[in-house]
Amino acid sequence: MATTICTHAKRKLPPCNAACPARVNVQGYISLIQRGKFKEAVELIRRDMPFPAICGRVCFAPCEKACVRKNVDQAVAIRSLKRIVADVEREQGRVRGKPIPRKYNKKIAIIGAGPAGLAAAYDLVKLGYPVTVFERMSEAGGMVRYRIPDSLLEKFVVANEIAYLQDLGVEIRCNIEFRKDMNLDTLRNEGYEAVFIAIGKLSENSLPSELLSEESGALVIPVDSITLETRMHGIFAGGDTIKSKPAGIIEAVGAGRRAAISIHRYLNGEDSKAGREEIVETVWVKNWEMLNKKPRRYIAKKGEPKPRVSFEEVAEILEKIKRKGRFEASRCLNCGPCAECLAELGLCEIDKPIINESLCTGCSVCVSVCPFGAISKNERGVAQVNEELCKGCGICAAHCPENAIKMERLTNEQILSHALAGFGG
Repeated sequence: MATTICTHAKRKLPPCNAACPARVNVQGYISLIQRGKFKEAVELIRRDMPFPAICGRVCFAPCEKACVRKNVDQAVAIRSLKRIVADVEREQGRVRGKPIPRKYNKKIAIIGAGPAGLAAAYDLVKLGYPVTVFERMSEAGGMVRYRIPDSLLEKFVVANEIAYLQDLGVEIRCNIEFRKDMNLDTLRNEGYEAVFIAIGKLSENSLPSELLSEESGALVIPVDSITLETRMHGIFAGGDTIKSKPAGIIEAVGAGRRAAISIHRYLNGEDSKAGREEIVETVWVKNWEMLNKKPRRYIAKKGEPKPRVSFEEVAEILEKIKRKGRFEASRCLNCGPCAECLAELGLCEIDKPIINESLCTGCSVCVSVCPFGAISKNERGVAQVNEELCKGCGICAAHCPENAIKMERLTNEQILSHALAGFGG
């Protein structure tokens, strides 16, 4: 399993992805759901973070707050879609992660098995490092296990997600308290060459005093805002450890990912700050009035009691959920650039409209219905496509009265489903 930690200097992203601290490829996995590829969708989520089922339940969903579909009706139910693909996968049997071969022999210690610590461990193990997570409680999970009630997040969901990390090779040692059972010196003596501290709420006795500072009446660890390195070389910190107020789960995951990049560079003698990503939020929709209102039809409900059902009924329920999920996913406007190219992985159907100039009458219907401003007419009055702006959605083909526009790959059924999902006409 290859990691997708980003080190690009500048990236243009759609608002949902730009708002996500973990940079989950929202537009990518929603596109897969639209095509009924639920397995591929959950695998794509896991390329960026290890908690699709947890985040699908309790994430604060900054992606939905940023979703531009709100300019038309309501934001796409992104969090619920994440939950759908994770739950469908689990109901079909827990997927076990494949152990990742070691590429490096430099040991890394992570203090705290909450979302930040586990996310960092996840990315570092994918890179090929031996990683050990130390946790003072009897079970891993941190706030998602001990601070969120079962009515919102079932414990078996947490256990499944953590078991997946252990399958990959993350070693988790519980009932070990920092400063009481071990410290930075003992970790160094045991051969750990980098440490990530993510232990949540701090006390004066929890860490060396040279690491601590006070902020708004709370103890925190001051860190570099880009690399998350502390005042001590090779010691990094993130999550609630560096904030005076509790961080949300996706913020913690994002901090863990950032720390993983820094630790990888630190251990390889690279500049930890060079080329760190700068996000440019980009929206290609030019005319919101072209979009029909299509309110949400499905949102997974928190704390909803689950009836006892037979195996046959489970299969039927899953199919209904899949259909609702595909409809909800079709509300996505694909409003901005792709977060990454998935064509080489076979997950993206790159498409473009092909115009038959002999059939085109220059009626301008395609020009008027394209919400991305990708179609214009040339000097002969024939439609032409700006491939830099074209999203390959097929709306122009669906509305062409002369059938002068065809898509390379999209079928007529797919084109119609996109048209019915909320584009004007």
